[in-house]
Amino acid sequence: MEKARSGTYSNMHRLIGLFIPISVLLGLVALGMIASRAPDAHSKPAADNPITFDKDIAPIVFSHCSACHRPGEAAPFSLLTYQDIQRRGKQIADLTRKRLMPPWLPDPGFCEFQGERRLTDDQINLIGRWVAGGAPEGNPRDLPPLPQWTAGWQIGEPDLIIQLPEPYTVPAEGNDVYRNFVVPIPITKTQFVRAFELRPGNPRVLHHAFILVDRTPEARRLDALDAGPGFGGMSAGEGAEAPDGHFLSWQPGKTVVPSPDDIAWRLEKGSDLVLQMHLRPSGKPEKIQPSVGLYFSKTPATRTAFKFRLASLVMDIPAGDKNFVVEDSWVLPADVDVTEVAPHAHNLARSMKGWATLPDGTGKWLVNISQWDFNWQGEYLYSKPIFLPKGTILSMHFEYDNSADNPRNPNQPPKPVHYGPQTSDEMSELWFQVVPRDPKDLAVLQRAFTLKRLDTIIIKLNKELKEEPRNGEKQASMGKTLFMLGKMDEALPHFLTAAELLPKDAEIRDWAGRALLEQNKPNEARPHFEQALRLDPKYYQSENNLGLVSLRSKDTAGAEAHFENALQINPQDPIANNNLGMVLFARNRLAEAAKHFEASLQTDPDDAYARQSLAKIKALQGEK
Repeated sequence: MEKARSGTYSNMHRLIGLFIPISVLLGLVALGMIASRAPDAHSKPAADNPITFDKDIAPIVFSHCSACHRPGEAAPFSLLTYQDIQRRGKQIADLTRKRLMPPWLPDPGFCEFQGERRLTDDQINLIGRWVAGGAPEGNPRDLPPLPQWTAGWQIGEPDLIIQLPEPYTVPAEGNDVYRNFVVPIPITKTQFVRAFELRPGNPRVLHHAFILVDRTPEARRLDALDAGPGFGGMSAGEGAEAPDGHFLSWQPGKTVVPSPDDIAWRLEKGSDLVLQMHLRPSGKPEKIQPSVGLYFSKTPATRTAFKFRLASLVMDIPAGDKNFVVEDSWVLPADVDVTEVAPHAHNLARSMKGWATLPDGTGKWLVNISQWDFNWQGEYLYSKPIFLPKGTILSMHFEYDNSADNPRNPNQPPKPVHYGPQTSDEMSELWFQVVPRDPKDLAVLQRAFTLKRLDTIIIKLNKELKEEPRNGEKQASMGKTLFMLGKMDEALPHFLTAAELLPKDAEIRDWAGRALLEQNKPNEARPHFEQALRLDPKYYQSENNLGLVSLRSKDTAGAEAHFENALQINPQDPIANNNLGMVLFARNRLAEAAKHFEASLQTDPDDAYARQSLAKIKALQGEK
């Protein structure tokens, strides 16, 4: 049998990455990316025919605006009747002329996306001429019926509805609130999810939300440490992640678009749903109680998507700088189909460009946004997947305006702005969802991109630790990053410093023990794992790691006991199940060992170690 695996639970796809701005020496003209505008579809009324609401304007508003501008939706007022629209005619004409409404950020002529909400030039001109002509109502016989929107859920009744058990109260004033809410998922078998919809319950205070899934007890543990519903912060814990490379988020006006069944995401029995919500005080206390509807696929997924980002986490934008640029790029290590793109920045961002340079030198646009608006960010699903071969260079170019001329600058007069999660800070991210042409290349993509992220994290943390050498969390982050790069002798001092600065943190003690165990120092590692369990008796990772310490001392009975303790705390832990299975296999208790490998596969059906071990057991049992 293979050696036991350590309890390295931190998935590096969840470590905060740093992306160094990279100058991409490719002009857009050289790439052949000059946009052309498609002909406008809306026919112009004859010059001698008056423009009226009933005949000309209502069809535009009903199809492009009223879905959000109606009772119960995110917009602050309704646009369902002539009176509603005539009253706000000048405002509508102004916002559509500036292309601020309907909210759709990607520019036309670059890429085609599903569910585009933009108006044509002719439609915008028609609205302006109608307002300038006095906004006449027209003949009621010309008025089209209102669209028949689905009451409640956009695509029908979900297969499963999960609601926050109790409401959370957003304070009247203060900073933005980042809150993580944990809800058990009541399913009895593995399901594949093709679509989801989040109903915020109170869209006035919700800026955006992410849906994560945690197959471990970690999010529950963090929730228990916080007195109120959920727990605060930008991190939902080591176990929480967006599954199978999907964007699971909500923004105002979010439209539900089901994924193809072949890349539906896996939802395991015993998992928790984690709602990571960005809440904004409204001036009075507000309660919010969201719910999530899940739609299951009838067939299992056959392919797995991969999600990654180009970005920078080192941003120092001087006050008054009108053209601060952030760039990044990455060379694809495999053939992929790009299915979705999601830009992200805050208030100072002005424009965004993302493109691909193919190995033969030709270019393809992936997104172009000339007027960024923080309030209307979203994900954009391509009308057709874009094939990019191995060796393609993905590039981003974001521009920021920190001058007084920027009407969205929250600071007047301007002040220096740095990278950070608060709305008053700034960020730079261009996310992509891709599906590898060869399923085996998923691991290739994961490994290559993890290395890119780890290297850039080191640079970011070095900068931060020069400024704050006594910051325990940053010391721990540096230790984890060096650990993942295999630099145990460099990682250990950072863990020890972090443990000194944060003496009640069980996780840091566990990481210090792991670093010593990886250096084959089990006797020095043991006290760290024991201290972690004294600080948090439910820290199952340290029970597993104490089992590994016992194995190093050839104490298989002690190892078995520690692995069993870990599984008493978290019966679904695949690492402890595999390790206990290995010990039982070595002691010729094959039937018991098989149960633990099967339990591991219940949690992670792709676990090659458990699958191979089961095959060996079946082969031996067949020989008897």
